[in-house]
Order: sequence, then structure tokens, then C-alpha cells
Amino acid sequence: AAQTDAWDGVRALRADYRTATGERREVVLGDGTVLSLNTGSAVNVRFDASRRLVELLAGEILVISGHGAGSGVPLEVATREGRVRALGTRFAVRQQDEYSTVDVFESAVEIRPRDGSGAPLLLAAGRGAAFCRHASGAPHAVGAYADAWSRGQLIVDDVTLGDFLAELARYRPGVIDCAPAVARLRLSGVFPLADTQRILNMLPNSLPVQVRSRTRYWVSVEPAS
Repeated sequence: AAQTDAWDGVRALRADYRTATGERREVVLGDGTVLSLNTGSAVNVRFDASRRLVELLAGEILVISGHGAGSGVPLEVATREGRVRALGTRFAVRQQDEYSTVDVFESAVEIRPRDGSGAPLLLAAGRGAAFCRHASGAPHAVGAYADAWSRGQLIVDDVTLGDFLAELARYRPGVIDCAPAVARLRLSGVFPLADTQRILNMLPNSLPVQVRSRTRYWVSVEPAS
């Protein structure tokens, strides 16, 4: 597994399109397909007469499928765990450590696990699912703000501080440490991802916490003194 991770890391550095931590990028492909790359993401694009393939090497992408030249060929996104086929749609795919996730916002997709033997999972708009190499998980409702990152926002509704900080940590280099004593506090709000330090600085205004910067890359959120 370590060798696979290292190889994936090398491929991500050489990818056709990639983003650094905290960076987002939008790419328009030859057929009109729009790819939005989230923080720390990398993709290769393989389009020819017989395929429209986007290979997600790391991170997360939002796909709006195009209908220009070559769009008669199915559009697919490949991850380590399998393939997601677009059925004229808008959807997001994320490469996690041990599995992949898909959220569908318009139309539908088919999920085909790499080593699965059954029929592909048809996932309709408003539904999401995780899948590993062997099978797809049960579909679930997509969160109302699942694609807010593509607009530069992190929107949460009654989530734990621990989960919030874990998500925020994707958008800044270094470590955000959350003390267990405050991890279960809950918060809601709309946060601009362009300034993660400002988000951290705002936390004591709404929660009984203090934010300590041990170094530029190590921040700790602790109970207010």
C-alpha cells in the first residue's frame, strides 16, 4: 500500500492538471466539459476517438459534462477503486485513502467498481455513494452544501467542531489540532475558503474556544481559558 501511495504521489506531481493545498482551479476540456479541481487535487485527461476519460489521481473534482466534439463517446472518471460514467450530468468525485465517493447534482451516473462482478450502481440526482474496488455502498442523500467548495465556500449546518476542523484542514498546509474537550461543540455558518486563518480567528466569537498558533503550520483549538 505504501508503494502504491508513493507511485500515486509521483503521478499526481506529473498530472495534466493539479492544484496545491488551498488552491482551486477550473479547466474547460475540448468537448466543453468543465472540471473544477478542489484543494490538493490532480487529474490526467485521456480523450481520443474512442474514449473521454478523466483520471482522478488525488483530491476531488466537480464535473459538468460537455456536449461538444466527441461527446458521443461516454464520459468517465476513473479512480483507484473503479469508474464513474456520466449520463449527461453534473457530479463530484473524491479520492479518499481507501475508497472513492460520488455526489450527483444533476441527471445520473453509473458506478462500476474495479473488481466488482455485479451490475453497475445507477446513482440519481440528489444521491451520493461510496465505493471500494469490490462493491458500492448504499446510496444516501447528498448534503445541501456538498458543492459549496466550487464557489469558494465551506457551508456547515450543525456539525461538530472536530468534523469542521478536519474539513478545514484540507484547505491549508500543516496541522489543525482539535482538543477532545471541544471536539463535540457544534457550529453552523458560511465560511470563505480564501482565508482559512480568518476562519480560525473567528471561532472564539461563536464558541468557547481559543486558537493557539504553535507555529505557522501547527494550530491548536482548545477550551477557552
